[in-house]
Amino acid sequence: MTRIGPKLRYRAVLLGFGCVLFAYLLFHLGAAKILSLLLGIGWYFGLIAATYAGHQLVRAFAYWKCATANGHSSYWDMLRIRLSGEAIQFLTFTGPFLAEPAKMWLLQKRGLSPKHAVAATVAEYLIYSLSSAAFAIAALIYLLDSFELSRVVAVAAKIIVYAMSAFLLAAACAIVCRIYLIGAIIKFVKRLPLIGKPVRFEDQDVRDTEDLLFIVLRDRPLRLLSILSAEFAAQALLLLELFILLRATGEPFSILKPFLIEGASKFISLAFFFIPGQVGAAEGTYALIFKTVGLPASAGFALAVARRLRSVMVAGAGLTLTPLWRDTPADGEPVRREDRL
Repeated sequence: MTRIGPKLRYRAVLLGFGCVLFAYLLFHLGAAKILSLLLGIGWYFGLIAATYAGHQLVRAFAYWKCATANGHSSYWDMLRIRLSGEAIQFLTFTGPFLAEPAKMWLLQKRGLSPKHAVAATVAEYLIYSLSSAAFAIAALIYLLDSFELSRVVAVAAKIIVYAMSAFLLAAACAIVCRIYLIGAIIKFVKRLPLIGKPVRFEDQDVRDTEDLLFIVLRDRPLRLLSILSAEFAAQALLLLELFILLRATGEPFSILKPFLIEGASKFISLAFFFIPGQVGAAEGTYALIFKTVGLPASAGFALAVARRLRSVMVAGAGLTLTPLWRDTPADGEPVRREDRL
C-alpha cells in the first residue's frame, strides 16, 4: 500500500477545511440565490473570459520584455510558458510556489541559462507584485477613510497597507541604490536554525542572478517603463472584468466599487497560501468585501466562483499549450547572447 507523506496529508486536511468552509458559506448565504446569480451571468461569461485572456496576453508581453534582451525567446513561447504556469497554479492548488519555478524550468527548456530564466521570471513577478501593491494600498486607504469597517477588518486592512508600503519602499530603495536585497535575505534565512539548513543557494549564483535582475529593473528605463505600463494595463483588465461581472449580477453599484473590491482582494492567494487553491477562503473574502462596500455578500461569493470558472478555461488552454515541444533545445546546446538579459 502506498504511504501518504505528511505534507500531502497536511494539504489534504487544509483542502478539506476549505471545502467545509465553502459549503458552509454556500448554504449560509443562500445556495439558490448564488446559483441564480451565476446563471444570470449568461453570455457575459464569454466577455469575461475574453477580458481575462487579454490580461494573460498583456502579462505575457511583460514577461517577454523581461527576457527579450537575451534575444532567444519569442513572445509566443512566453505566452505558452505563462499559460502553462497558470495551469500548474490552478490544477495543483499550489499558487505561485510551484507555478513560478515551473516557468523558470520551461524557460531553461527553451535554451536560457538557469540564471537568466530565474531573473526573467522573478523580474516579471516582482513588477506585477509592485503594481498590485500600489493598487491595494490606494483601495484600502480609501476604504479605511470612507467606510465604517469592523475592528477586525480595519486592523487587517491597516496591516496590509503597512506591509505593502514597506514592500514598495524596500523595493524602490534596492532598485535605485542597487542594493542586493534578495541575497541579503537569503543569507539571513540560511543562518536561521531548522529552516535555514535546506536553503542551499550559492552566494555567487544569487549575486549573478541579481545582477541580471538589475539589468531589467534599472539599466534600461524605457524598457522598465514598458513593462510597468503592461502590468498596470493587466490590472486595468482585471478591473474591467470585475465591472462586467458586477453588471451581470444585476446589482446596482457605483463606478468606484470595482476599484475598491479589486484592490482589497489583491493578496488573497498570499494571505491564505496554506489553503490549497484558497478554496472557501477566497469566497469568504469576496463575500466580506462585498458586504463592506454595501453589496450583497452572496454576489461576492458568486463572483469568486465565476473567477474560478474562467481560471478553469485558462488552465485548459495552458494544458493544451504546455510547451513540451519537440523543438526544445537539447541539453548542452549553447544559448546565444547569454551575457545579456
